[in-house]
Amino acid sequence: MLSILVPTDYSPEAKNALHYAYHFAIYTNSSLVLYHVIPAIIPVSEMPFENYYLDEAEEQHMLLDTYENTIKEIGQDPSKVKVSAKVDSQNEINFGIEQAFKNNNCDLVIMGTHGASGFRKVFWGSNTAKLISQADFPVMAIPGNYKFEPIYHLIYASDLKKLEEELEVLVPFANVFQAVLEIFYFDYAGPESEKLMLEAEKYLRAHPYKNLTLNIKKGNLQLNLAENLKRQINYGNTQLLIMYRGSHTWLENLLIGSSSQRMVLDSGLPVLVMHKSS
Repeated sequence: MLSILVPTDYSPEAKNALHYAYHFAIYTNSSLVLYHVIPAIIPVSEMPFENYYLDEAEEQHMLLDTYENTIKEIGQDPSKVKVSAKVDSQNEINFGIEQAFKNNNCDLVIMGTHGASGFRKVFWGSNTAKLISQADFPVMAIPGNYKFEPIYHLIYASDLKKLEEELEVLVPFANVFQAVLEIFYFDYAGPESEKLMLEAEKYLRAHPYKNLTLNIKKGNLQLNLAENLKRQINYGNTQLLIMYRGSHTWLENLLIGSSSQRMVLDSGLPVLVMHKSS
């Protein structure tokens, strides 16, 4: 049973992510922790009087009421999932999410890929991508118009260098859905490529989870990983893309960004990003 943190700003994208999280929680017998940030500093000139925030206790009640109404709108029973609500004041929403994740012993964050416009954009904007660039915990990003589908096919992009370690985490996840986990490897004809591929094939043949496949593609050096992936994914047969985010230097992030961030913003599929320490 997972504990899933679901940050929301009440935007349509956050509402859609909540729909997804609800269905995901039912499939995985998980609980949801709804999380909302009250901006600690409100620019009065940008905030009409009638829109001032409630106190934390009132916001918490509103968060639970919104959840119940949102789930009933899609004809589902909100009581099927155990739900709690957390609200606090923060100047930096990603810091708040990080603290809420740790304080509530969560296992996963599910959130939409876009925030609301106007004033709230100051606090949300592209925070999902920013969170992914910093977080050391799993984040699942849901596109604003994506509807939950039973998960039976996962794509995981790997460099194969720590495949055994990565599959220790990913196979139990795939097994929950009895899903095929297809491992994509882009071969750029590097000095280690052939060795990595042979070792991966041998390891996968002996693995007890039989729904593992290795898909080797010729990598295009003129494209980054995200662009290579988008050209190869069968969108009609895939419900989730999984990526491990490596440790990039600030200069790499400044110049090229991370492939995980690019996929989150532009994939059209839910993307689960895990952190790889090295």
